[in-house]
Amino acid sequence: MKRTHGLVLAGTLVIGGAAVGCSSDANTTGTAASTSAAATSLADTTTSTIASATSTTAAATSTTAAPTTAAATTVAPTAAPTTPTTAAPAGGSVLSAPTNLQYMGSPTFTMPSGYLCDGSDPGMPGWHVVDCQQMPSYQDGVTTFVARRNDDGRFGVFVFFREGAQLRSRYEAVEPAAGTWADVTVVLGDYHFDDGAEVWVGYRYAGTGGYLDLDVLDPLPGGVTFLGGLQGLDHGAVDMHPGGATVATAVYSGSDPNCCPSQMRVQEITFSADQWWINTGTLYATAAAPAVTSEF
Repeated sequence: MKRTHGLVLAGTLVIGGAAVGCSSDANTTGTAASTSAAATSLADTTTSTIASATSTTAAATSTTAAPTTAAATTVAPTAAPTTPTTAAPAGGSVLSAPTNLQYMGSPTFTMPSGYLCDGSDPGMPGWHVVDCQQMPSYQDGVTTFVARRNDDGRFGVFVFFREGAQLRSRYEAVEPAAGTWADVTVVLGDYHFDDGAEVWVGYRYAGTGGYLDLDVLDPLPGGVTFLGGLQGLDHGAVDMHPGGATVATAVYSGSDPNCCPSQMRVQEITFSADQWWINTGTLYATAAAPAVTSEF
């Protein structure tokens, strides 16, 4: 994997063709992502982008394993409508650990359950909010914040669920060091049509590699929550669409310069059996790869 760091900012990333160029209380998790490259109806989706980074890439690797499930202790969710069962992709793997989002047994923040994303102060000492989103979901709805520390500007992602009269930040991700992430984007949406929102979080790394991590947090009927992801997507792009997402990442040959990977791997993320899966995908010559416009 070729990886070069140095702080840069970029906007929407398009991968494909010659455009690559240079530049709950209960949770379900697993262990690892995809190989050699790795990791949307959009009815009621909202996207927010906080910064950005350019892309010039190196090869990424991810690994995958099956998640585990723990019983939820929150209020029982509303029963979901019956939806068709989608078969797991042939040769695919479950999105799994590691993830940047982590379950918090002792949430950092709580706030009144009636809080709305209306610009009012949510009461998060030491942080200022740069993005707030809310959407109905299982486990009584979901509220997300992207925030930055007042002292060093580090990013934080906080996912709140309602518990009685309070919202609690049950899942959190904090930038490991200032300047590591150039951009953090949250997308809320019901992409597998169970009448509950998923939380998709993209973490774009600073530097010329355009590396991208992706977390998927999905509160499910029955009181469990799926959490899995992909890490180190080199020159990574994730395009959300009805049913899931399309993922593109660079694949380098030994003689490729950092700017110009000779191949791109394009994969699909789909939902099956209460889990999000990624298939093995298709490897394309960079000039012939389908365009993938990233939401993150």
